[in-house]
Amino acid sequence: MINNIKPFYVYEENNSLFIKNINEKIDKISNNVISYCANFDDNNFIHICTIDTKGKLIHFMYKDGKVRRRSLCKVCNNTNSLKNMRLFIIQNILNVFLVEESPIKDNYYRVSHYNFSPSNYHLHKYHINNIVKNGECIYRLNIDNMSNMILTYNSIVNNNRSDINTKTLIFNYSNKKWVSTHNLFRSSKTFYDFKSASTIKDDIFEYCYSINYKN
Repeated sequence: MINNIKPFYVYEENNSLFIKNINEKIDKISNNVISYCANFDDNNFIHICTIDTKGKLIHFMYKDGKVRRRSLCKVCNNTNSLKNMRLFIIQNILNVFLVEESPIKDNYYRVSHYNFSPSNYHLHKYHINNIVKNGECIYRLNIDNMSNMILTYNSIVNNNRSDINTKTLIFNYSNKKWVSTHNLFRSSKTFYDFKSASTIKDDIFEYCYSINYKN
């Protein structure tokens, strides 16, 4: 199905969001956009998630020039603290990852995860605080061959910046929770190698095969 996706651009201009297809047709998606991310599902619907100027997370579903819009929730009070957002779709479930810089502590970040299905919009929210940047990377997200999301990040131990702890969490789709790798029940039936080959490449948009982002 990925081969049936025609190339397109999703881009922002003057806080308005547009989508442009291979035939040069341009559709306006929304106004008042601060940040956005996009991906497509198994049915070739294009999903776009945005943060507007009021700090609200909004989902758009686009196909053949038709757009469906749904406002989900308020995700931040200060949009200036937003660093980036990414969208991953697994088994037609949307996973939005949002990075905010702490307004209180320099070089501290929070990663928020919003998990929902466009069929019912039952939203699950998760927040991971006190993350510190590792080089150029705030966090790494991989997806293994069993569609498990694996999140790796660094945190400070006891507010001591010289003592950095690397943590790895795995998202359990059965109970919709992030689980520490230390807490996994490693039986032959349930344990898997979370270091297995990823289907994405170091949390960059190469995962989005034909989506091009234009600044």
